[in-house]
Amino acid sequence: MFCKAFLAARGWPRDQVRIVAGLVKVLSRSLSCKPWQCRCFIGQRAAGSGQRLSAIANGFTLLELMVAIVLFSMISTAAYKLFMSVTRAQEATQLVLDDLDKLQRAEIVLEKDLLQITRRPVRDERGIPQPALKAPGSGGTFMEFTRSGWQNPLKAARSTLQRVAYALEDHQIIRYYWPTLDRAPDSAPVRQVVMSSVNSMKVRFRNDHKQWVSTWPPKQDLQSAASGGGLDQVPSALELTIVHEAMGSMVTVVPLITYKPDQDNKQEDPRENMNNAPGNIRPHPRGRTGGRTGDSINGY
Repeated sequence: MFCKAFLAARGWPRDQVRIVAGLVKVLSRSLSCKPWQCRCFIGQRAAGSGQRLSAIANGFTLLELMVAIVLFSMISTAAYKLFMSVTRAQEATQLVLDDLDKLQRAEIVLEKDLLQITRRPVRDERGIPQPALKAPGSGGTFMEFTRSGWQNPLKAARSTLQRVAYALEDHQIIRYYWPTLDRAPDSAPVRQVVMSSVNSMKVRFRNDHKQWVSTWPPKQDLQSAASGGGLDQVPSALELTIVHEAMGSMVTVVPLITYKPDQDNKQEDPRENMNNAPGNIRPHPRGRTGGRTGDSINGY
């Protein structure tokens, strides 16, 4: 038997029972439904008489209760769908923000390294002199160079210069660095993953003739570099192109320590071609130079 006492026994508050019952009555009257009376009776009997007491006047019908249950189910379903939609949107937004954060961190690491390239040749594990900047590098790397600004907050017995190499392995940009510049035969580099989901990576260098070349030292200077001269040559600018699976083509042009801007001809600025680069996300790289960035002690 359905009644207000039954709903109250199920844990419904009195105010909520009254509101639902009133709403159902209004709806049933507006629909002109036939009132199937399912009155709530009090199951008490008169002492010794065996007769029921009269029906309560404020009871409600079975149809009214069914309409109330349907309305409550519809409201609950709508609230659940709204909650799940908001939750999925929050998860998707968080994933995008995490990917952007990783991408920005990788850009900061690359800029810190490239903006602080310095003229310091080194010797490899075999004792052979290597240029300050070499592309392609040894061991399958596409670029190897010496950078400055390696902070030493712990006052360790090492230089503030650092030898760094970059490679593309399994769609990941890998950064290698050596604790010492002139390496011993058993020197092993430290491996760090800078960026993932990378399809390709290309680097170009701006020589003294204001031309872009894909190798360094330039071909005409390879013989002099092999004989011990020109090992400290550094290009005036460097262009790095990264093709990312999600972000597309990202181009960054970095002026190096030998760059001299031409005040009479602003078109000679190496950053001008950034305006025509597709998918450019950093059209104006910060003009920082050697050794004044906030590097950390983990190799950056």
